[in-house]
Amino acid sequence: MTKINARSPFFASFSTPTKPSPAFTCDIAKGTGLSISQEGIITLPQFDQGVLDSFTSTDSGFADGKYATVTSDTLRTLTFKIVIPSGFSNSADAFFNCDLTFTQPKRVTSGTTPSCSGGPTVNGSVPTQTLNSGGNTVTVNLASFFNQGSSAIAGFTINNNHTSFMQASVTSSTLTITSLGVGGEEKLYVSAFDNDINTCRPVQTISVTINASTAFACGDAGLKGGFISQTGVITDPDLVGTITARKLTSGGSTITNAGTNSASGSITKSIFFDITAPLNYTNSGATIECELVMTQAGTGLSAFGCGDLILTEQGVYTDGSIKKGKINTGTIVSFSPPDFGIVSTKTDRTIDFTITAPSGFSNSGANIVCSKLVSQPPELNVCNFDGGGTYYIDTTPYSDPTVICEEIGVRARTEVFCTSEEIDTAYGHTVCRNNQPMKGFSLYYVVSEFITNNIARSNSGTFYIWGIGNNGVIEAVYEWDCGSGGQGQGFQI
Repeated sequence: MTKINARSPFFASFSTPTKPSPAFTCDIAKGTGLSISQEGIITLPQFDQGVLDSFTSTDSGFADGKYATVTSDTLRTLTFKIVIPSGFSNSADAFFNCDLTFTQPKRVTSGTTPSCSGGPTVNGSVPTQTLNSGGNTVTVNLASFFNQGSSAIAGFTINNNHTSFMQASVTSSTLTITSLGVGGEEKLYVSAFDNDINTCRPVQTISVTINASTAFACGDAGLKGGFISQTGVITDPDLVGTITARKLTSGGSTITNAGTNSASGSITKSIFFDITAPLNYTNSGATIECELVMTQAGTGLSAFGCGDLILTEQGVYTDGSIKKGKINTGTIVSFSPPDFGIVSTKTDRTIDFTITAPSGFSNSGANIVCSKLVSQPPELNVCNFDGGGTYYIDTTPYSDPTVICEEIGVRARTEVFCTSEEIDTAYGHTVCRNNQPMKGFSLYYVVSEFITNNIARSNSGTFYIWGIGNNGVIEAVYEWDCGSGGQGQGFQI
């Protein structure tokens, strides 16, 4: 062993050991509650960790999310694709497959020991139900598609394994199907039962087709920002959708450069962008053309003005204090007034911000004043507001909207109330949870008009993000889409 003297030039360094992250496994996922009925209807399990993405089976008789009936008890194996939560050593793998087994009971209606007998029977088949996306509904009179047995039908059971695609409920004998924000085709299953002992529960398979209800337009693209350098290099704006071409005239030739500006001052140029519509629009994959007037720098430096900056996340708290917020360029050095008085009703307030011009402008280092109109919430409990609407959020907060698309397992399931009746015009309104303003810590939350387990994914379409302050006031609203991969694309409304 080598002896190290106290005067030797060696230093001992110590640090607190870090517990290694475990790998996500099926034991950690821990799925429980799987069952299969005589009719082959699957009741999905619940998982302690992770979010179920999809499921399948290689067993014979499996199709469209159910099994065919069997004449003897049959062991079934289902494979569940689970979204790996963050914090595990294999989180980067995104998904993990877990197998669960269950013995499907036989369905025998004759002989000395039938599994069931009598009861309701099906009457024909339910036609495909077609509706538009975005909260539209269609109803089905189930009494027309089942016949009672020796006793009256007591009720109906719905099996809907696609809760991020549609919602389904039954009142009396009326089935109501509600579309969510995506298009496609899936199936749900409805069974009828009576109150007699050991009677059969026949199943109707219902195909549901949801069509995207709106076409993607320039307003949905939300072109914001971008600029043209003095030499003609175009910096694209923020948007939803994918830019495939840039032109100087509508329908003109594609350009790679907007041309040099030889004047000393800045000028404006109209750039026409060809944009590919994202998923879940009626014109998904099609190209639309959108115009944006952009500023091109000159040979000299232009003066910094309010049109060169974007103020975001400013607001007024209930007690009248002001949140300074953020700015995309320049520096906020002060604002006026320093605060406002307390109000009993929602009140619009104008705040004047003094901003120091950044380098690259003729007035670099000088101060300019720019104003912004914001809303001050009342001191009373705004959660008792008569109006507004119910929404669903992912209670996981995010530090920045750009990180959300790279997260796994984002889902909007927690019910909140907002004083805004529209999700996209909620800026300045208040979010309430349990009848109290939600403490949002000025972080960002994914929000939906429907309960959904699949949001902020490459195939889930456009969604919304709210920046929520400590008094529940919405300080920013973003429209975002993860379809382009990576951080996705979006803009602040």
